[in-house]
Amino acid sequence: MKIRYKKSRSRFYLIMTFVWLILLTINILYVDSSNWPFWIWIILSLGYISHYTFEYFNQYLKIENGFIYKTSFFPRKVELNKVRKFKKFAGDYIIETDKSELRIDTTLIDRDSLKELDKALASFDSIRK
Repeated sequence: MKIRYKKSRSRFYLIMTFVWLILLTINILYVDSSNWPFWIWIILSLGYISHYTFEYFNQYLKIENGFIYKTSFFPRKVELNKVRKFKKFAGDYIIETDKSELRIDTTLIDRDSLKELDKALASFDSIRK
């Protein structure tokens, strides 16, 4: 099961990608490419493109095969069988094991996906008890 980012977050990164690409195109056409700010435009454009495509294809969380994966450039995973405690604090979920802790920021999650996450965590918590 994939837990998706909010659409507003995805739209923001898509718009910023287009803005940086337009600015890069203007710089390519009208500015000398031998100066150092030119390379900053390229780096920013590539950064936003890679960030948007990564989040579009991977989304925020995956729940598969007994694991919760928090996808990011440095991913984290928690095995559901080793979970000691589920907490909901200030709108975030905190999943604790003996060795690690995974925080899930619910403000980043799409409303429908948040309902699915609530059901999945509630069902797993009830099975565990």
